[in-house]
Amino acid sequence: YLCNVFKIINAWRKVQILYYIILYYIILYLVFLNYKNKLDHRTSSLSNSDRSYQIRIISPEITYRSSLHFKRKRFLTTTMLRQLVLLVLGAAMVVAQRRLALPDPRSCANRVRHSTYRDARGVAHSYFFSWEHGPTRSLEVDWLDARNICRRHCMDAVSLETPQENEFVKQRIARGNVRYIWTSGRKCNFNGCNRPDLQPPNVNGWFWSGSGAKIGPTTQRNSGDWSHTGGFGQQQPDNREAAQGNDESCLSILNNFYNDGVKWHDVACHHLKPFVCEDSDELLNFVRSRNPGVRL
Repeated sequence: YLCNVFKIINAWRKVQILYYIILYYIILYLVFLNYKNKLDHRTSSLSNSDRSYQIRIISPEITYRSSLHFKRKRFLTTTMLRQLVLLVLGAAMVVAQRRLALPDPRSCANRVRHSTYRDARGVAHSYFFSWEHGPTRSLEVDWLDARNICRRHCMDAVSLETPQENEFVKQRIARGNVRYIWTSGRKCNFNGCNRPDLQPPNVNGWFWSGSGAKIGPTTQRNSGDWSHTGGFGQQQPDNREAAQGNDESCLSILNNFYNDGVKWHDVACHHLKPFVCEDSDELLNFVRSRNPGVRL
């Protein structure tokens, strides 16, 4: 099933790219037509100035009707152009919208589980490591796609809520020689994140989106596993790509990327990476409540 998901994601991205290219050329063509109509009218007016003068003398009514016809034509062209541009932009916004996926009962029942781990709290969850599964061995996706693939299987991107669970996942990453992976870690920098206790977001706004648990302040180094360095040689999170317009809002684990060991880093969410899924009690209970006969 994950192999099919991978194919669907790649196909959908190609469709989106093609869609935007077509829209771009449509807009250029419409702008060109509008400009050409204006240019043709001006050229015609200049080349036929004497004749136009004679027509105005002989028959003012003809000149008036011709002018009125041109104004109506130009108004219709401009109006249609505006409507088409608005329609194109509206369609592009709809296509660009992405949301969290709902679980699929059949996929949940047949989900691949590479390992089960019980943490110090006694909570036992199953885990999926994308690089250990044949169909997804080379699959790298952005942060939201990683979550959605997991969620369709009643899982979510991993939430590292205890030091023991963090070490368990890090050992798996090191054993697989994986360069980096996505977690469910997210910075609360969107609508609704203006609470005083979340300010400033880069210090107090980090949380595990898979479980809803808050991550401790990034200034307290013992409350997480943030690296002491990064691309600028600064301790994490450093929001390094913010200067390029890409807020580093998602939490990734990098494997000795900066000679710093296997550590947490803030990364812009559009980057492509392997991922780790963890059972989601919320999604499992959701599917159980609506599908009593499904064995999960």
